[in-house]
Amino acid sequence: MTDFLVIGIGRMGSIHAKNLYKGRVRGARLTAVCDTDEKALNAFGAAHRGVALYKDYREAVEKSGACAAIIATPHYSHTEIAEYCILHGVNVLSEKPETVTIGEARRMNAVAKAHPEVLYGIMYNQRTNRMYAYAKKLMETGALGELRRVTLIVTDWYRSQFYYDMGGWRASWNGEGGGLLINQCVHQLDILQWLVGLPESLRAVARTVNRNITVENDVAVIMRYPGGATGEFVACGHEPRGTNRLEIAGDKGKIVIDKNKMTYIAYEKSEREINAGVTKGYGSTRVKKKRVSYGCVRKLRDLIYGQQMRVVRRFADVLNGKAKEPTAYGAEGARALEFINAVYLSAYGGKEVTFPVDSGEYDELLGKLKEEEKKHVRNL
Repeated sequence: MTDFLVIGIGRMGSIHAKNLYKGRVRGARLTAVCDTDEKALNAFGAAHRGVALYKDYREAVEKSGACAAIIATPHYSHTEIAEYCILHGVNVLSEKPETVTIGEARRMNAVAKAHPEVLYGIMYNQRTNRMYAYAKKLMETGALGELRRVTLIVTDWYRSQFYYDMGGWRASWNGEGGGLLINQCVHQLDILQWLVGLPESLRAVARTVNRNITVENDVAVIMRYPGGATGEFVACGHEPRGTNRLEIAGDKGKIVIDKNKMTYIAYEKSEREINAGVTKGYGSTRVKKKRVSYGCVRKLRDLIYGQQMRVVRRFADVLNGKAKEPTAYGAEGARALEFINAVYLSAYGGKEVTFPVDSGEYDELLGKLKEEEKKHVRNL
């Protein structure tokens, strides 16, 4: 049995804590929670008897006796807390994103690498979606052949002005370190890089549409991948009836994933074979299709318990010797974050950005954006 500490019991953290407390994660139990909000902490304690309460994460790590911690605080504090846990021998499962800047992520990952005896995972729950899991198998076996095109559209993250007016640390350079990309889109960007890897370079445009905020809620990106494949990524938070769609096209087949269904189209002949054999007309080939759905029962369970519970279960299984690897190692959090930093560098620096991203250059840009935001706030 693994004793868990949950650090941060806001919306997501309280879900993790309740699932652990009610025994929904096999081989795991909640022994302590931590939050700087004393009112929230006391309310949780009153409803969940026997759970130790802490206001300071350092004290919680040192005194709770837990051997695993879930970090569900605002993401700018993730690496600070994760590093403290790892250095004190406490296994860590951190909410996404790993942090704000690629430089900080790389430093955090170096700490984790120096302590392989401590498990460091990240809450990339979309990897448990069976549509993406099947797509991953197809990509690993080379079923699609040579990569030709990638298209990702994520315009279903509608956020009104009221949402932003609620305040807090979100939707600001000084608090969150960005807007739509680092808050809403990080899961989809993890899936994108998980399936096709990071591009060689990208060029981006970011803007704010019809909202009184200092960060982006509209992004368009063109990517160039090794081997010559191209990609397009479009995201926005102001489209009332948005789209969530991923297409990966190769010379032997194509994957199309919408919100609740996936279609895999396998070509009988590769595109090169089709082109070489055409003697009249336009050219075509027979195809085979396989469809995978999200699953109604799974969707209902996710609505009740949260998709993240599968990640927590897998993490606990690793600690209890029942699984070899977590859903995603913490170090993998740097990849989607690097993509996000690259988009900001391109969009606000007005240039094409190559990978790997220069962390010093990004830190400098973020510093400027933070200063401009402070001036904007003072002038309101």
